[in-house]
Amino acid sequence: MKKECLQENIAQDEHFVLRDIFGLDVRPFTELHRFAAEEDILREGERPNYLYYLVSGRAKLYLTHDNGRITLINFLGAPCFLGEMELLDEEKYSDGVKAITECVCYAIRINECRERLLNDTEFLRYLCRFLSRKAVGNTANYSRNQSYPLKNRMASFILETAVNGMYRERHTEVAEYLGVTYRHLLYVIAELVQDGTLIKTESGYRIADLGKLKRLFIDFN
Repeated sequence: MKKECLQENIAQDEHFVLRDIFGLDVRPFTELHRFAAEEDILREGERPNYLYYLVSGRAKLYLTHDNGRITLINFLGAPCFLGEMELLDEEKYSDGVKAITECVCYAIRINECRERLLNDTEFLRYLCRFLSRKAVGNTANYSRNQSYPLKNRMASFILETAVNGMYRERHTEVAEYLGVTYRHLLYVIAELVQDGTLIKTESGYRIADLGKLKRLFIDFN
């Protein structure tokens, strides 16, 4: 993770995106963090030191169970907050958040301003709207997962998680996330390989026909 202090850079920045979210001036507490693909943004089981605002990039939220099994919970795209639930509940340990692509985040040092953030009515109103939209989005995603063929959902999933044209997600985690059997998932992936949409490689699957995937994705939406 590359860390950059921003106090001097943003002091006079009238386009600082967080100005419209907080009543508090958070610039004295803010840094810029860059995460490479596959790098942890929030480490699972730890209390985060930062409230992140994802400016660019995509990430995934996951949970590791006691038996070692990993469950994908959600996918996160800019702009959005990361770690807001841990801010609201000081005793909550973080679920894992890992970058899918390079991610750029504003990082607010919550240990220095937690109480001020929790008493910032403008921020809390924004956060209520943000959490409401997230809940509605999760419900819509569940509904789609119950209503559309797996081939369409798989195309959407590949487009969301592929990095530089390569898809490398674990089949067991994807099957659970999409609510299908492992065998059914493998069957659909094999179909995508057979029709030339994907090419299987030693490190994953390379997207060979982006147009086919996008057409499936359009049908899915």
